[in-house]
Amino acid sequence: MAAQLEIRRASCEERLQCYANVYEFWPMASSLEEHLRLRLESPKHQRAQWYAGCLGDKVVASLGCFPLSYYLDGRELEGFSIGSVHTRPEYRRRGFAAAVMDWAEQDQVKQGAQLGSLFSDIDPDYYARQGYLRCPSWIARTAIRPAPLATGERAWTLQRFSASQALPELQDIYGAYHGAYPLAVARSLEYWKYTLLKQPRDAFYWLKDPEARTQGYARVTETDGDWQISDFAVRRDRSDSLRLLFRMIIDLAAQKGKTGVGGWLPDDPAIRSLFDLQPRTQSVTMVKSLDAGLTIGEKHLETADRICKIDHV
Repeated sequence: MAAQLEIRRASCEERLQCYANVYEFWPMASSLEEHLRLRLESPKHQRAQWYAGCLGDKVVASLGCFPLSYYLDGRELEGFSIGSVHTRPEYRRRGFAAAVMDWAEQDQVKQGAQLGSLFSDIDPDYYARQGYLRCPSWIARTAIRPAPLATGERAWTLQRFSASQALPELQDIYGAYHGAYPLAVARSLEYWKYTLLKQPRDAFYWLKDPEARTQGYARVTETDGDWQISDFAVRRDRSDSLRLLFRMIIDLAAQKGKTGVGGWLPDDPAIRSLFDLQPRTQSVTMVKSLDAGLTIGEKHLETADRICKIDHV
Protein backbone atom coordinates (compact mmCIF):
# COMPACT_ATOMS: atom_id res chain seq x y z
CA MET A 1 0.00 0.00 0.00
CA ALA A 2 2.87 2.37 0.85
CA ALA A 3 4.21 1.91 -2.69
CA GLN A 4 1.21 3.88 -4.02
CA LEU A 5 2.43 6.93 -2.14
CA GLU A 6 4.17 9.70 -4.08
CA ILE A 7 6.88 11.21 -1.90
CA ARG A 8 8.69 14.47 -2.57
CA ARG A 9 10.00 17.66 -1.06
CA ALA A 10 6.92 19.64 -0.17
CA SER A 11 5.90 22.60 -2.31
CA CYS A 12 4.71 25.79 -0.62
CA GLU A 13 1.11 24.63 -0.92
CA GLU A 14 1.94 21.15 0.34
CA ARG A 15 3.82 22.61 3.28
CA LEU A 16 0.64 24.40 4.31
CA GLN A 17 -1.14 21.06 4.20
CA CYS A 18 1.62 19.58 6.39
CA TYR A 19 1.12 22.38 8.91
CA ALA A 20 -2.66 21.95 8.87
CA ASN A 21 -2.44 18.18 9.32
CA VAL A 22 -0.30 18.38 12.48
CA TYR A 23 -2.72 20.82 14.13
CA GLU A 24 -4.44 17.91 15.88
CA PHE A 25 -1.25 17.02 17.81
CA TRP A 26 0.94 20.15 17.90
CA PRO A 27 -1.32 23.22 17.78
CA MET A 28 0.48 26.57 18.06
CA ALA A 29 -2.78 28.48 18.65
CA SER A 30 -6.43 27.85 19.48
CA SER A 31 -7.55 28.31 15.87
CA LEU A 32 -6.25 26.61 12.74
CA GLU A 33 -5.88 29.96 10.97
CA GLU A 34 -3.65 31.37 13.71
CA HIS A 35 -1.74 28.09 13.93
CA LEU A 36 -0.91 28.30 10.21
CA ARG A 37 0.17 31.92 10.53
CA LEU A 38 2.50 31.16 13.43
CA ARG A 39 4.00 28.16 11.65
CA LEU A 40 4.68 30.25 8.57
CA GLU A 41 6.40 32.91 10.68
CA SER A 42 8.29 30.52 12.98
CA PRO A 43 12.10 30.61 12.59
CA LYS A 44 12.15 26.94 13.61
CA HIS A 45 9.74 25.73 10.97
CA GLN A 46 11.24 27.90 8.26
CA ARG A 47 14.62 26.19 8.76
CA ALA A 48 13.23 22.74 8.02
CA GLN A 49 13.02 20.90 4.72
CA TRP A 50 9.48 19.52 4.60
CA TYR A 51 8.64 16.21 2.95
CA ALA A 52 5.18 15.19 1.80
CA GLY A 53 3.69 11.77 1.06
CA CYS A 54 0.80 12.42 -1.32
CA LEU A 55 -2.14 10.53 -2.74
CA GLY A 56 -3.15 12.67 -5.67
CA ASP A 57 -3.04 16.29 -4.51
CA LYS A 58 -3.65 15.40 -0.84
CA VAL A 59 -0.78 15.31 1.70
CA VAL A 60 -1.50 12.23 3.81
CA ALA A 61 1.88 11.84 5.58
CA SER A 62 4.65 14.33 6.24
CA LEU A 63 7.63 15.33 8.33
CA GLY A 64 10.27 18.03 8.63
CA CYS A 65 14.05 17.60 8.55
CA PHE A 66 15.69 20.31 10.62
CA PRO A 67 19.39 20.91 9.85
CA LEU A 68 21.59 19.96 12.80
CA SER A 69 25.30 19.30 13.16
CA TYR A 70 26.88 16.84 15.58
CA TYR A 71 30.13 16.04 17.35
CA LEU A 72 31.01 12.35 17.05
CA ASP A 73 34.29 11.33 18.69
CA GLY A 74 35.67 14.82 18.17
CA ARG A 75 34.63 15.09 14.52
CA GLU A 76 31.99 17.53 13.38
CA LEU A 77 29.37 15.95 11.11
CA GLU A 78 26.46 17.32 9.13
CA GLY A 79 23.03 15.92 9.76
CA PHE A 80 19.45 16.68 10.67
CA SER A 81 16.76 16.02 13.24
CA ILE A 82 13.34 14.78 12.20
CA GLY A 83 10.25 16.41 13.62
CA SER A 84 6.47 16.58 13.18
CA VAL A 85 6.11 13.04 11.81
CA HIS A 86 2.42 12.75 11.02
CA THR A 87 -0.11 10.70 9.08
CA ARG A 88 -3.73 11.73 8.60
CA PRO A 89 -5.99 9.52 10.80
CA GLU A 90 -7.78 7.80 7.94
CA TYR A 91 -4.48 6.69 6.38
CA ARG A 92 -2.70 5.29 9.42
CA ARG A 93 -1.29 1.76 9.76
CA ARG A 94 -0.35 1.59 6.09
CA GLY A 95 3.37 2.28 6.43
CA PHE A 96 3.12 5.79 4.98
CA ALA A 97 5.10 7.58 7.70
CA ALA A 98 7.92 5.01 7.53
CA ALA A 99 8.04 5.40 3.74
CA VAL A 100 8.31 9.19 4.01
CA MET A 101 11.05 8.84 6.64
CA ASP A 102 13.07 6.52 4.44
CA TRP A 103 12.72 8.80 1.40
CA ALA A 104 13.62 11.91 3.41
CA GLU A 105 16.70 10.23 4.92
CA GLN A 106 17.96 9.21 1.49
CA ASP A 107 17.40 12.74 0.20
CA GLN A 108 19.27 14.19 3.17
CA VAL A 109 22.20 11.81 2.61
CA LYS A 110 22.45 13.09 -0.95
CA GLN A 111 22.85 16.56 0.57
CA GLY A 112 25.70 15.41 2.83
CA ALA A 113 23.96 14.24 6.00
CA GLN A 114 25.77 11.52 7.96
CA LEU A 115 23.78 11.45 11.19
CA GLY A 116 20.11 11.81 12.05
CA SER A 117 18.16 12.19 15.26
CA LEU A 118 14.62 12.64 16.50
CA PHE A 119 12.78 13.19 19.77
CA SER A 120 10.08 10.53 20.07
CA ASP A 121 6.68 11.37 21.55
CA ILE A 122 5.36 7.86 20.84
CA ASP A 123 6.60 4.37 21.68
CA PRO A 124 10.32 4.54 20.78
CA ASP A 125 10.08 0.97 19.46
CA TYR A 126 8.36 2.39 16.37
CA TYR A 127 11.43 4.43 15.46
CA ALA A 128 13.75 1.63 16.55
CA ARG A 129 12.27 -0.39 13.71
CA GLN A 130 13.41 2.43 11.40
CA GLY A 131 16.97 2.05 12.69
CA TYR A 132 17.03 4.71 15.40
CA LEU A 133 18.82 3.99 18.68
CA ARG A 134 17.37 5.11 21.98
CA CYS A 135 19.50 7.36 24.18
CA PRO A 136 19.08 7.89 27.93
CA SER A 137 16.71 10.85 28.29
CA TRP A 138 15.97 12.44 31.65
CA ILE A 139 13.66 15.09 33.01
CA ALA A 140 14.91 16.85 36.14
CA ARG A 141 12.97 18.60 38.88
CA THR A 142 14.14 20.13 42.14
CA ALA A 143 13.36 17.70 44.93
CA ILE A 144 14.53 19.61 48.03
CA ARG A 145 16.21 22.89 48.86
CA PRO A 146 19.98 22.32 48.90
CA ALA A 147 22.19 22.84 51.94
CA PRO A 148 23.87 26.26 52.32
CA LEU A 149 26.87 27.05 50.12
CA ALA A 150 30.26 26.13 51.52
CA THR A 151 32.54 28.99 52.58
CA GLY A 152 34.72 28.75 49.46
CA GLU A 153 31.69 28.75 47.19
CA ARG A 154 30.16 31.97 48.45
CA ALA A 155 32.54 34.11 46.41
CA TRP A 156 31.18 32.59 43.19
CA THR A 157 28.39 34.55 41.52
CA LEU A 158 25.73 34.40 38.83
CA GLN A 159 25.65 37.33 36.43
CA ARG A 160 22.86 37.89 33.94
CA PHE A 161 24.06 38.89 30.47
CA SER A 162 22.94 39.55 26.91
CA ALA A 163 23.54 36.43 24.85
CA SER A 164 23.49 38.31 21.55
CA GLN A 165 26.55 40.28 22.71
CA ALA A 166 28.44 37.22 23.92
CA LEU A 167 27.99 34.67 21.13
CA PRO A 168 31.71 33.88 20.53
CA GLU A 169 32.28 33.15 24.23
CA LEU A 170 29.10 31.09 24.46
CA GLN A 171 30.14 29.11 21.38
CA ASP A 172 33.60 28.53 22.87
CA ILE A 173 32.37 27.35 26.28
CA TYR A 174 29.67 25.17 24.75
CA GLY A 175 32.03 23.54 22.24
CA ALA A 176 34.76 22.85 24.79
CA TYR A 177 32.33 21.18 27.18
CA HIS A 178 29.89 19.31 24.96
CA GLY A 179 32.35 18.62 22.15
CA ALA A 180 34.54 16.61 24.54
CA TYR A 181 31.84 13.94 24.83
CA PRO A 182 31.50 11.09 22.30
CA LEU A 183 28.20 12.40 20.90
CA ALA A 184 26.76 15.91 21.12
CA VAL A 185 25.08 18.60 19.07
CA ALA A 186 27.56 20.97 17.40
CA ARG A 187 26.65 24.63 17.12
CA SER A 188 27.90 27.04 14.50
CA LEU A 189 27.66 30.78 15.09
CA GLU A 190 24.67 30.90 12.74
CA TYR A 191 22.95 28.15 14.70
CA TRP A 192 23.58 30.06 17.92
CA LYS A 193 21.87 33.10 16.38
CA TYR A 194 18.94 30.89 15.42
CA THR A 195 18.52 29.62 19.00
CA LEU A 196 18.17 33.22 20.17
CA LEU A 197 15.42 33.82 17.62
CA LYS A 198 13.77 30.56 18.62
CA GLN A 199 13.28 31.55 22.28
CA PRO A 200 13.97 35.28 22.52
CA ARG A 201 12.68 35.70 26.08
CA ASP A 202 15.09 33.26 27.73
CA ALA A 203 17.49 34.55 30.38
CA PHE A 204 21.23 33.77 30.37
CA TYR A 205 23.47 33.66 33.43
CA TRP A 206 27.25 33.43 33.63
CA LEU A 207 28.85 31.44 36.42
CA LYS A 208 31.73 33.60 37.69
CA ASP A 209 34.55 32.37 39.95
CA PRO A 210 36.06 34.48 42.79
CA GLU A 211 38.43 36.13 40.25
CA ALA A 212 35.40 37.09 38.10
CA ARG A 213 36.40 34.63 35.38
CA THR A 214 33.60 32.99 33.43
CA GLN A 215 33.37 29.28 34.23
CA GLY A 216 30.04 28.38 32.68
CA TYR A 217 26.55 29.50 31.79
CA ALA A 218 22.93 28.47 32.08
CA ARG A 219 19.97 29.45 29.91
CA VAL A 220 16.58 29.42 31.60
CA THR A 221 13.03 29.56 30.29
CA GLU A 222 10.19 30.65 32.55
CA THR A 223 7.06 28.49 32.29
CA ASP A 224 4.08 28.79 34.65
CA GLY A 225 6.18 30.14 37.48
CA ASP A 226 8.93 27.53 37.10
CA TRP A 227 12.37 27.87 35.59
CA GLN A 228 13.39 25.33 32.97
CA ILE A 229 17.10 24.99 32.20
CA SER A 230 17.19 24.79 28.42
CA ASP A 231 20.96 25.03 27.86
CA PHE A 232 24.17 24.89 29.89
CA ALA A 233 27.92 24.32 29.81
CA VAL A 234 30.90 24.69 32.15
CA ARG A 235 34.62 25.22 31.54
CA ARG A 236 36.39 22.96 33.99
CA ASP A 237 36.02 20.72 37.06
CA ARG A 238 32.90 19.52 35.38
CA SER A 239 30.99 17.79 38.14
CA ASP A 240 31.77 20.39 40.81
CA SER A 241 31.09 23.29 38.45
CA LEU A 242 27.81 21.77 37.32
CA ARG A 243 26.67 21.33 40.89
CA LEU A 244 27.58 24.91 41.77
CA LEU A 245 26.00 26.34 38.61
CA PHE A 246 22.68 24.58 39.14
CA ARG A 247 22.74 25.09 42.89
CA MET A 248 23.01 28.85 42.36
CA ILE A 249 20.29 28.80 39.69
CA ILE A 250 17.97 27.05 42.16
CA ASP A 251 18.74 29.66 44.84
CA LEU A 252 18.16 32.56 42.44
CA ALA A 253 14.86 31.06 41.27
CA ALA A 254 13.74 30.78 44.90
CA GLN A 255 14.69 34.41 45.54
CA LYS A 256 12.54 35.43 42.57
CA GLY A 257 9.57 33.49 43.93
CA LYS A 258 9.66 30.63 41.42
CA THR A 259 8.06 27.35 42.41
CA GLY A 260 10.76 25.06 41.06
CA VAL A 261 13.57 24.41 38.60
CA GLY A 262 13.81 21.60 36.09
CA GLY A 263 14.74 20.68 32.56
CA TRP A 264 16.62 18.14 30.45
CA LEU A 265 19.72 17.39 32.51
CA PRO A 266 22.21 14.51 32.36
CA ASP A 267 22.61 11.68 34.83
CA ASP A 268 25.54 13.13 36.74
CA PRO A 269 26.14 12.59 40.49
CA ALA A 270 26.31 16.35 41.06
CA ILE A 271 22.96 16.82 39.35
CA ARG A 272 21.35 13.94 41.24
CA SER A 273 22.43 15.67 44.46
CA LEU A 274 20.17 18.59 43.54
CA PHE A 275 17.41 17.18 41.35
CA ASP A 276 15.08 14.27 41.10
CA LEU A 277 15.77 12.64 37.71
CA GLN A 278 13.14 10.56 35.95
CA PRO A 279 13.22 8.99 32.46
CA ARG A 280 11.44 11.13 29.89
CA THR A 281 8.30 9.57 28.43
CA GLN A 282 8.03 12.35 25.84
CA SER A 283 10.75 13.75 23.56
CA VAL A 284 12.93 10.66 23.98
CA THR A 285 16.23 11.25 22.17
CA MET A 286 17.05 8.77 19.39
CA VAL A 287 19.91 8.78 16.86
CA LYS A 288 20.80 6.97 13.64
CA SER A 289 23.98 6.65 11.60
CA LEU A 290 23.38 7.29 7.90
CA ASP A 291 26.95 6.48 6.92
CA ALA A 292 28.20 2.89 6.75
CA GLY A 293 31.55 4.12 8.05
CA LEU A 294 30.07 5.56 11.25
CA THR A 295 29.28 3.31 14.19
CA ILE A 296 27.21 4.54 17.11
CA GLY A 297 28.02 2.52 20.22
CA GLU A 298 27.09 2.50 23.87
CA LYS A 299 29.61 5.23 24.76
CA HIS A 300 27.85 7.57 22.33
CA LEU A 301 24.36 6.75 23.56
CA GLU A 302 25.29 7.06 27.23
CA THR A 303 26.50 10.66 26.95
CA ALA A 304 23.76 11.85 24.59
CA ASP A 305 21.71 12.72 27.68
CA ARG A 306 23.62 16.03 27.62
CA ILE A 307 21.73 17.13 24.51
CA CYS A 308 19.99 20.31 25.63
CA LYS A 309 16.31 21.21 25.41
CA ILE A 310 17.07 24.23 23.21
CA ASP A 311 18.18 21.77 20.50
CA HIS A 312 14.80 20.04 20.47
CA VAL A 313 13.08 20.47 17.12
